[in-house]
Amino acid sequence: MPAKGTDDAVRLGGRFHRLFGATLVSATGTGMHAAALPLLALQSNGGPLALSLVVVAAEAPWVLFSLHAGVVVDRLDRRRVMVWADLGRFAVMVVLAVLVLAARVDLVQLVLAAFLLGVGQVFFDLAAQSAVPDLVVREPRHLATANGRIAAAESNGEDFAGPPLGSALFGVWNFLPFAGNALSFAASGLLILSIRPDTRAEEASAAPRRSVRSEIAEGVRWLFGNRTLRALAAVSCLGNVVVTAQFAMLALLAKEVLGLPDLGFGLLLTATAVGATAGGLAAGAVSRRCGPGTVLLTAKAGVGVAVAVLGLVADPWVAAAMMVLTGALMAAEKVVVSTLRQQIVPRAVLGRVLSSSRLVVMIGGPVGAALGGVLAGAFTVQVPYVAGGIFLVLVALAFSPALTNRALASAG
Repeated sequence: MPAKGTDDAVRLGGRFHRLFGATLVSATGTGMHAAALPLLALQSNGGPLALSLVVVAAEAPWVLFSLHAGVVVDRLDRRRVMVWADLGRFAVMVVLAVLVLAARVDLVQLVLAAFLLGVGQVFFDLAAQSAVPDLVVREPRHLATANGRIAAAESNGEDFAGPPLGSALFGVWNFLPFAGNALSFAASGLLILSIRPDTRAEEASAAPRRSVRSEIAEGVRWLFGNRTLRALAAVSCLGNVVVTAQFAMLALLAKEVLGLPDLGFGLLLTATAVGATAGGLAAGAVSRRCGPGTVLLTAKAGVGVAVAVLGLVADPWVAAAMMVLTGALMAAEKVVVSTLRQQIVPRAVLGRVLSSSRLVVMIGGPVGAALGGVLAGAFTVQVPYVAGGIFLVLVALAFSPALTNRALASAG
């Protein structure tokens, strides 16, 4: 019998478990097309430019639509937003599967498909995370457990199960991953549709509407007006600089320093997903025992140490261990940040604060990728790892006064 206080003792209910199942299925679909779309671009006689265009098209919606998506998520029933996001992605995948079957796919269609799928992911992800406090008891223990399971579902689907499944099906018949992806979005939408509507969502839908600009501004004011939310967004953005540089240079590190073949590089990514699953599931229990501030600051400094070690070793096994550790600590940090945000921010504005935070964090991505490339080109591929690791440890020290257990206990 599980001891009181463990994750097993937390009863999240059937409504949450339908959201969990939908998130897992949807994330697996996202992972499938993340692997299959670049392969299809190459098969369609595309080169490096085609690959980069597909990746940029998939990421651009976060910059272009996240703030407006936050308004939609706060105005409407979040369950309905997720269903429409899945329905839209289902339609895109059906059209793409038909084009693949007819051998009539070109680069413009691939870029457009990647962009539309990215738009759907923006709305689904923001609505899913904003919906968590609607489906479970709004207190730290339940929120942390729920967020940990959602983080594990996303990691398993997008990073662990989806990409190899999409690649394998593409190798059998290039039509299969897209047809399977369409089914995954249909299944996700049906699971979300089976969740009983929330009366608070109906009240929010009936509330008087202001202009989109004023509602976006309210979310931004909430983010930057709260000391804790401000610190969480800043530390996540700075962390994203280092982590993006780490993953941008990982293929080069694997080949030139670790001496790994292409399969070995893939296994390093799998190691990260394994760590993320474990970290996401354990984060709630560890946070209750040690405090959210301790988990947050230890995770940030720990990722720094792991990244620095990656730049100092040439042993593939040590590198794999560091990737597992990085995945676990990043997932634990994500769970803590999500839980704190859901505790602090009122339901009516949560989607907009979340979208504003995501936009701030996303800024770190291109900065990290550019810095990693510049440092690796000017020196060696290990330099961005060592420099980034030291930088993250300093970030944890600099933000520690605002993110201690005591400071977070008084946040609001």
